[in-house]
Amino acid sequence: MRRKLLRAAQLGVLGKEMIQARRAGTEKKEQARQSVVDRLLSLHGLPQKIGQILSLGELEEEKAVYTRLTETPAEMTADEAFAEIEKALGRPWRECFAQLEKTGVGASLAQVHEGRLPDGRRVAVKVQYPWIGEALETDLHALGWLTAPVGGLRRGFDMRGYRREIGAMLREEMDYAHEADMLRRFAAVAEAAGSVEIPEVIEECSGEKILTMTWMEGERFGAVRKWPRERREEVAASLLRFFLLSGFVWRTLHADPHPGNYRFRMEKGRAVTGVLDFGCVKGLDAGVVSTLAALIDDTRSGALRATPGLALARYEALGFQRLLLTPLEPVLAELSAVLFEPFLQDRPFDMREWRMGERVEALLGELRWNFRIAGPPQMIFFMRAFQGLVQYLGALDAPVNWSAIYEPIARRVAKAGAPLAVDRAGAARGNWLSKALRIRVSRSGQIKADITFPASAAENLPDLLPEGVEAKLAGSAMDVAAMSRDLASRKFPAGELFSLEEGEKSFRVWLE
Repeated sequence: MRRKLLRAAQLGVLGKEMIQARRAGTEKKEQARQSVVDRLLSLHGLPQKIGQILSLGELEEEKAVYTRLTETPAEMTADEAFAEIEKALGRPWRECFAQLEKTGVGASLAQVHEGRLPDGRRVAVKVQYPWIGEALETDLHALGWLTAPVGGLRRGFDMRGYRREIGAMLREEMDYAHEADMLRRFAAVAEAAGSVEIPEVIEECSGEKILTMTWMEGERFGAVRKWPRERREEVAASLLRFFLLSGFVWRTLHADPHPGNYRFRMEKGRAVTGVLDFGCVKGLDAGVVSTLAALIDDTRSGALRATPGLALARYEALGFQRLLLTPLEPVLAELSAVLFEPFLQDRPFDMREWRMGERVEALLGELRWNFRIAGPPQMIFFMRAFQGLVQYLGALDAPVNWSAIYEPIARRVAKAGAPLAVDRAGAARGNWLSKALRIRVSRSGQIKADITFPASAAENLPDLLPEGVEAKLAGSAMDVAAMSRDLASRKFPAGELFSLEEGEKSFRVWLE
């Protein structure tokens, strides 16, 4: 309990520092970022994972800040780590290893020590922090504001769904027997991708809390950016083929693409990409994969533009919320052409041409929040892996032909199964008593904001309100969190929830 309370207090301090970093002026922003990273270095768990995601934005920067979080100083002393290794093995460590380095490297959930087997092979020994399980449960309650630096999962998002999805993945990451299974499974993907290498599991020195793997030689990504263009093109093609094969054919995606999980080296005149850490692996439903492939193919063929309602049906089948997407229906085909542009060009695609974020914002304007919030929590790890791929290909500055690599893979997907159909009878409303949650802000009688969410969003009502509103309602003896729980238990009945008047400004919330 004491450790849990201490961590909650540390997360509270981190939250304040994150807010200060976001608000800091240009001169103080660097100092504020360093302060946040220093705090993250001491926490491990989910906070460190958030920092590792941020490190993807530094792939092209000489002076990286968040990249420090991909490999950190050891949390446990050598004696503590060796004691945990023996506990996880169930026997003295010398019965498995001829040698173990005393100095380890810290990761988000574990500590890694280099070692040697009795036969001389170099290995990486990954042993889990004994307190990390309790820490993760505390972290999940702070998920909303912890994700603020990477776009946020707070206002408007299905927070309960994201907590469930991320929590399930984190708990799975703690099972090293499962990670060993994933390493064996991905060996086949790596062989098919070409020039991709996966560590080999040392079975007799592994268990649920310890994982021993062959050592992966190679340099970090920063060194690769200085390689000749031909070698960088090989790396880019391998990364793209590895992503497409694992996601679309094997339907099992490596979803932790931060720079600490890759090693690169030259071998016999070719570039070899080593992929590490298979704790965060996302299994994909066959129907979802087929639907996503159909969406890409419909965009490539022009069917999305030519067939009314097809774009909305495809996105809804993927789990996007129809109510939020309906205002975007006139531009969904054009939006898809932007999102999937690399697949549409039968030539090496220069990532600098894409400008995806800028073009999506220009196309959707304020409605871009509808698209972001509409996305299903189940796709968060797919999007994380895809965004990582995009960042690496952009930083490599080595155009690769997406279309040529994708087409044979798409043919395999088409043979595997049909896209999902939309069950409008039950899925569209989820058996709720109301259809939508409405939030309207007016000033002097003029509507300034009128936002529509699915009715179930009322379950996360405190996260949807502008800053300060919940506190003002509490002053009127109104408990918004309790109201949210009550609404969910009664399946979101239609009716007025509350209104707030502040001079010329008014704020109204209701279910309809």
